[in-house]
Amino acid sequence: MYLSDYIKDGRKGHANFEFVDVQLDSDNRIFIDPAVLENATDEWSVNANNCVQSFFDCLFVSLKHNQSDELFNHAHEQNATKFGYGNGKNGKGKTAGGLEEALSQLRNLVHVIPTISKGEDIPVLVEGFAEDCMSDLLTNILHEQLNEFTTLQMKSRGIPAAGMKTFWTWDAKENAWHQVTRESWFYQDRELLMVPKWIVRKNYLFKTHQYLYGVIIERMQAKNGWEDMKKIDVLNNMPKNNEHWEYETVIQYTKEHPDALDEYHKRIPKYYSRAHGIMSDEELDMAIYGCYIEEVA
Repeated sequence: MYLSDYIKDGRKGHANFEFVDVQLDSDNRIFIDPAVLENATDEWSVNANNCVQSFFDCLFVSLKHNQSDELFNHAHEQNATKFGYGNGKNGKGKTAGGLEEALSQLRNLVHVIPTISKGEDIPVLVEGFAEDCMSDLLTNILHEQLNEFTTLQMKSRGIPAAGMKTFWTWDAKENAWHQVTRESWFYQDRELLMVPKWIVRKNYLFKTHQYLYGVIIERMQAKNGWEDMKKIDVLNNMPKNNEHWEYETVIQYTKEHPDALDEYHKRIPKYYSRAHGIMSDEELDMAIYGCYIEEVA
């Protein structure tokens, strides 16, 4: 069953919807992308991005002062969006303790790389913290905003709430988690959260390799007079002591040149623009239905 079936719309195809028409009986390999959210200009996205940035501002300050424990109290795996790699009931996102473990390296890095300032920096600098973990974290941060979006979508179709749910969400004004009780919708006794289709991607474009290849190697070429060398040749000649060498190289270089990360921050929107970062309706159809909508019965 898809969300469109749940709301008894009778249609398929993302051209017909503002939300991602997820399959409700399994997780969908699609994720909330913080870079796409940051560059969206609609009112909902601007408010949501302010909330996200508030959380990460607090996180990085707290990590520097070794006081981050409470920030993970309400960060856990999320199934309400049906995003991720799980089976729709018990996804593979991180628990609060798992998030802290994954970010233990970041706890050390914020003391030596002062330019760490965005959520996008975490997957770039912390191995193993990728789309699934970040999307779960963002869903927790934006729980109330996603509930409001769901409420608008449901009530515009005359679908009454199935009940009330109490949950934790991030408060950007108080810079803290707070608990709220809101009207909610459920499928098989589990909460449903609709997600705006313009803030998701199958894969993030910000990556350790992209930062290394697109920023660090170019800077090395300019500093060492290697402009005549191809970037791939510079990459191939780098020491590769183990399978984690790209993370190690990126971290070491950024410790020595923290302004490189600022440069990468400025380039990320250009990378997304060049790659048409927002998924088209056709791309969403393929990601969710497994075929173009013309082929969907």
